[in-house]
Amino acid sequence: MLNHILATLNDYVLAFNRDENKYSFISTNISGLTGYSPEAFEKDHNLWHKLIDQRDISKIKDTGPLTEGNHSEHTYRIQTRNGKIRWVNERQSLFNNENSEGNIAISIIRDIQREDEAKYNQEESMAGYSILFDNNPIPMLIYELATLRILKINASAIETYGYTREEFLTMTMRDLRTETGPEDAEEYGPNGIFHGFNKLRKHYTKNGESIYVEINSDSIEYKNIDCRMVILNNVTEKIRWREEVKLREQFLNSLIDSQTNFLIRIDINGNFTFVNKQFSKVFGYQKYEIIGKHYSITTIPEELPLCEAAFIDCVSNPNKVIPLIHRKPDKSGKLHDTEWEFIAIKNEEGQVTGAQGIGQDITAKVNAQKENIVTKSNLEALINNTEDLIWSVDKEYTYLYMNQAYKTAITTHTGRIPVRGESALHEVFTPELLAMWVSYYNRGISGERYVVLTENKEPVGETNYFETSFNPIYNEKGEITGVGCFARNITEHVRATRLITEKNERLQNIASLSSHELRRPVATMLGLINILDKEDFYNPDNKQIIEHILAVGLEIDDVIRLIVDNTFIEQR
Repeated sequence: MLNHILATLNDYVLAFNRDENKYSFISTNISGLTGYSPEAFEKDHNLWHKLIDQRDISKIKDTGPLTEGNHSEHTYRIQTRNGKIRWVNERQSLFNNENSEGNIAISIIRDIQREDEAKYNQEESMAGYSILFDNNPIPMLIYELATLRILKINASAIETYGYTREEFLTMTMRDLRTETGPEDAEEYGPNGIFHGFNKLRKHYTKNGESIYVEINSDSIEYKNIDCRMVILNNVTEKIRWREEVKLREQFLNSLIDSQTNFLIRIDINGNFTFVNKQFSKVFGYQKYEIIGKHYSITTIPEELPLCEAAFIDCVSNPNKVIPLIHRKPDKSGKLHDTEWEFIAIKNEEGQVTGAQGIGQDITAKVNAQKENIVTKSNLEALINNTEDLIWSVDKEYTYLYMNQAYKTAITTHTGRIPVRGESALHEVFTPELLAMWVSYYNRGISGERYVVLTENKEPVGETNYFETSFNPIYNEKGEITGVGCFARNITEHVRATRLITEKNERLQNIASLSSHELRRPVATMLGLINILDKEDFYNPDNKQIIEHILAVGLEIDDVIRLIVDNTFIEQR
């Protein structure tokens, strides 16, 4: 009886006897829906479940087990044997067959895809509605609230997303997004908490490209089904442009705030409209403490006229860069030396609306310059107070620098004070002397470092001796541009050395006299003493020996006088 009743239904029916674990009825037209014959279902009891689209499997499993007296209903997608996607509605119930005493699960399946296609021609007759929907340049679609499946799509949506009309009709609203969390159910489900106007959402096209759409939706009854009509305004370019502008703004703000220079803007009335972080950090002001305040609060009174003149010059000459160096007090009153460049700001009409400036704290630089000046002055004083001669010449032998001792020495020889930039080869010098100094300079210009001993005859007749060193001068590129000279007066040293040499020579003469002229007569005297007759002092031979001893003694006395004379000469 049950099989006869099921056979009269126009829908597709699958009746499965759970106790006997086999199908008790399969609609003969099941192959028209799935492409599989009834025999295929009998051979594979899980075939129908295998046909269910993977996107909808979890939705069906969540319904729980089927019990007698209750039924379940699902709308989902199946994939037919030829690979097509079709929407079906399954109503499943549990039936107790008293004759066979078995529990039979009956599934009545409707091909709602076919029903949609059957109604399509009827919709086409609604010309005004179709034109408004299908020809709208903005993407539009209609989806069912209960299942979220897409029922209708216009040409603009097809072009925007890249899916064909047939592919769209196998999809749900969730398929347009990659997220599949509970928020999707809230957004697209019957509660509709996200429904309304100007909702920005991120969707994905068929090729995986992300797009941003501004969603406007409202309820509609379509095919006697509760649906929503959705307008999907593609605002991807606007969002990307907005993001690009935002990134550029962030980059510019980061660039401005990372500057070690000061950046400020002042309106036409002289009030601060912008200061960067470096300005706030150095001068100790919070932005709310300085924005809107006149620039005079960061200017000391005695330099305010200087700043006012620079500001007036800037706004009066829009295309001119105005430099300004002045001292600026910070919040605590500490002064900072600052250096600025200002240029006028114009609006779209070309009118000057204020000025902007870029500056830096040059306090350390100014202090260093002051210290350098003091150091240079001290060094200059030290160099000019030394008796050593210091000067330098370029590759053309013209003076680059001279200390006072050198100027005095040259003035003594030439009769005029030497001047920087004139030739160091003075005409009053002899050709031989000039040639000698040219050779000295050339050795230094060629890169050689060396020291020479020079002899300088003074006009009064005295001769002075100098130890002169020559050192090449290099520029930043490593090129030799001249030679530096340092001459130290060693006259006293030379004279002392000569005296020591002469004294050594006299000592050598004395040693020679002592070792040769004195040793011989002494040896003779000692020999004569040894032959004296000490037992008979009145021996006539002793008289002759004594006479010889006397002669040798006189000879020794002459040698001693010579040594004494040499000693006296040395002392004199």
